[in-house]
Amino acid sequence: MYRKTGRQILEDSVIGIGNEKYHSDMRCSICGIRAATTHDHVPPKSIFPRPRLNDLVTVPACQECNMGASGFDEKFRVYLSLHVGLDTPDATRLWTQHAVKTFRHNNRLRREILGKSQRVDMVTKAGIIIGEGYRFEWDSAAHDTTVDRTIRGLYFHHFGDSLGEKVRVQVHWHQNLTKEIIELSSEWSMNSMGNDIFVYRFSRAVDQPLASIWLLQFYGRHWASGSTFPNS
Repeated sequence: MYRKTGRQILEDSVIGIGNEKYHSDMRCSICGIRAATTHDHVPPKSIFPRPRLNDLVTVPACQECNMGASGFDEKFRVYLSLHVGLDTPDATRLWTQHAVKTFRHNNRLRREILGKSQRVDMVTKAGIIIGEGYRFEWDSAAHDTTVDRTIRGLYFHHFGDSLGEKVRVQVHWHQNLTKEIIELSSEWSMNSMGNDIFVYRFSRAVDQPLASIWLLQFYGRHWASGSTFPNS
């Protein structure tokens, strides 16, 4: 994690790139190599239940990056829905509108999820067992690929630069937000989409703009972070 010490001062100002029209010579914001012929939502539009608000972010993308991510998006949506549960109206709509249909009709994915599930006791913070449930292991490839793509897209959205092969992204999964993470990210820029279904914080180094750090929150139940490191 980055801290405001020494020469590495973090900036919170952003460039308002927004959901602009794409020029014919614009590169894909994800790979930074091929021409942008379409646009992609970051994070995936499918994680937001209907009716969707008009604050979702789109970025220029090539056909390969856009279509090539659909399988990971589908997996990410189902695993996210299983992880966040059904105890809020938004989370319930995510399951009933999207995830449950994929779970029922995608036999391969259903077998994969059930094969990794484990029966566990449901325990309160006081240590009282209140029943049984299931624990599902995330598909790490779908998770990390989706978070990686989201960070690359959001970086372009705010700073107008395609990271492409100039950086590597290191993704982390967090079981919860610790006091240290909350304090560290308290002064970073913060944005949200879909009535706070997706909330993210970020900052980048003034003296090395390709170095940045991002904290993503989905449905107030799942947290991931990612750091971009320049490939020197």
